[in-house]
Parts: sequence; C-alpha cells; structure tokens
Amino acid sequence: MTADTVRPPAAASVPPAGRRRHASVVLTGALIGLTWSAALRGWMVQLAGAESTITWLTIVFVLLPGAAVGALLAQATEAHARGRTPRRVLVWAPVLLAAVLLHPPMLLLLLREGYGSGSLLVVVTALSAGYALTHRRRSLPTVLCGLVAAGGLVAVTGMATLAAPLGTARGVWVGALGLTLLMVLCLAAALQHARPPLVGRGAHIGIGAVCGLAWAGALRAFMAAVVGPDSQVTWVNTIVWILLVGTVVGGVLGYAEWRRSTGRPRPVLATAPLLFAGVLLPGLLHPTAMFADGIGGGAIGVPVLGLAGAYGLAGRRTWARVVCAAVFLTGLTLWVVVADDVGGPGFALDTVRGVWATVLYLGLLLTLALATAIPLRAVPPTSESLRDRVDRI
Repeated sequence: MTADTVRPPAAASVPPAGRRRHASVVLTGALIGLTWSAALRGWMVQLAGAESTITWLTIVFVLLPGAAVGALLAQATEAHARGRTPRRVLVWAPVLLAAVLLHPPMLLLLLREGYGSGSLLVVVTALSAGYALTHRRRSLPTVLCGLVAAGGLVAVTGMATLAAPLGTARGVWVGALGLTLLMVLCLAAALQHARPPLVGRGAHIGIGAVCGLAWAGALRAFMAAVVGPDSQVTWVNTIVWILLVGTVVGGVLGYAEWRRSTGRPRPVLATAPLLFAGVLLPGLLHPTAMFADGIGGGAIGVPVLGLAGAYGLAGRRTWARVVCAAVFLTGLTLWVVVADDVGGPGFALDTVRGVWATVLYLGLLLTLALATAIPLRAVPPTSESLRDRVDRI
C-alpha cells in the first residue's frame, strides 16, 4: 500500500463542530442517565422505607453506571441521527446497570438469598424490550422477549406494594415511578438496534407523557427525601397536581418535538411546565397560606427555572439568553448553598445522602430545561422533506 492510499484517522476527518456536537450529545446522555439512576435510587428508598441506607457504594454501583449507560445510549442515538448504524455492542449497554453484582458481598447475597436480583430484572427487561420493539416480524424470539419485557414491567409495578397497597395514593405513586423509569430505559434500549421503531405524532406524545410522568414521580421522591418520614402522599396534591400534570407536560413537549421534526415548530409550547403552578389555584382562597413552608414557591420556582434554562439553551436573542442562563445557574447554585438548611445535616454535600439528593435535584432541573427547550430549538435540516408526510402520520 502506497503512502497516498493511506486514509487518515477517523478522528482527524471529523470537523471541530462535529466533535463538539458529539461531546455535547454524550454529556447530555450521561446527564440523563445520571438523573435516571438517582431517581431509581429514590424509588428504592420508598420500597425499603426506614431501613434504606445510602452509602458511597450507591455512587459507585448505581449513579456512575447510570451515567455510563446514558452516555453509551446517546452515542447510538446520534449515530441514527446521522443515518448510520450504531455499533452492535451498544445493544448490551444496559448490562452495566448490574454492576452492583461485581461487589463480592452483593454477589454472595444474590446467590444465597436473592438480594440484588432487582438489578438483573431491570437489565433483562430492558434488553428484552429493546429486541421486541425493534423486531416486528412475529417470531418465537420476538414473542418470548415481549413476554419477558411485559412480565418485568408488571413485576416492577407490583413491587410498589412493599411501600403501600396499590389502591392508595402512595402505592400509585411508587408503582408509577418504578414502571415509567423502566419504560424509559426500555425505550432507550430500542434505540441501540440497527432498526429502531418509527414514531409518529401519537408515539411522540405517548413517549413524552411517559417521560413526564417519570420526571414528576422522581421530583416527588426528592420532595419526600427533603420532608422525611412526615411526607404525606395524597390523591390531590401528589397524584393530580404532580403526576398527572407531569404527564400532560411531557405529552405537550413530545407533541412539540413532533412538530419541530416535521418543520412546524410552535415555540409557545415551551410554556407547558407552568402548568405545575396550577397547584396554587386552590390557594387563592387562602392567599396568606399559599406559600407556607415554601411549597408554593417551589411550584413556581421549578417551572420558571426550567423556562429560564430552556431559553438560555435555545433562545434567539443573545442578551435574553445570557440573562436567562444567569438566572438558571443562580437557581442551581442556590440549592448547593442551602441544601443542609432545607433538608437538614444529612443533606450536606460532604455526606453521601447529600450528594445523591443534589444529583437528583440538579439533574431534574437540567433535564427539565433540556426538555422545555425542545419547542425553541432550530428545525432540523431533514424536516423540509418531512412536511409532505405530516398529514399521513
């Protein structure tokens, strides 16, 4: 082979803009994975109750593997966006979520008493769902994977009975949180295959609703951690004003992504998170108690921070983007400063519980900003060719 036929390394042929885009996609995936794993740990806290203890092993075997899985799944998603086939090995990325079994004491507990089997259930369900969703031909492997995935989802939902009966508000919340977190992982696992499922308007709305419900359930887990054992889960304040509203907000943002992908963006949909402030409407009858214990302030502060972060990411006016980004970063920093004052000494950043709570809360705010920015983002170049298919989806 002569010198003039040697191809340069692949990295050298990628322009700087492409490398920056790749890095941002991977970092975004890692952030989403980290937030997902922190929310999963919050779900585990509700199952275990007072016996739950968060140690530094939580960071090593739960949060870090979640971030790694998110980064790997993001790479596969970017490959599809560029019209390429992801590396086949990425299909197995969810296996990293069973990293806790690398800890010898946990492996022994699994073999002797079955502890740690939950992590295997999550991995097997995600892998099975990924295969079933991307192989539409009716075959024995597809049917078996579909049944395994459905069984895993039912089992995770049923685990809520460890926290409370499914007929109670707490049981519904814990069950919905576990179910939707696993559904999000299953959907992400499907993106690693060579032929991910095609999604239209209804699927966009449905996926958005599932993600919104998972996000709202995770926010309620953070609130429960802050309040402690005195946290009360009710049908109105939790199920309606948090979970139901979160589902609606997610569905609206999913619809916004469908419109953006078809070249018909609607920026006004970025205001959807303000629906969370609807919990304050009944309080208008008692305005002096609306903001008692900081609850009303949070109902306004969280969606406003999400909007500020979204405009800082994808706004059109430079000066407004700078102002909104400053507001958003100030909101993030504020929690770091007052964490131990709000949640007590156990939320200090030099404690593992404080690290977990901070990762969960800041991750929820960052993912809210990313989702809220969807209606504000630029229309993808391929959307022009999709406009003539809008009415057929």
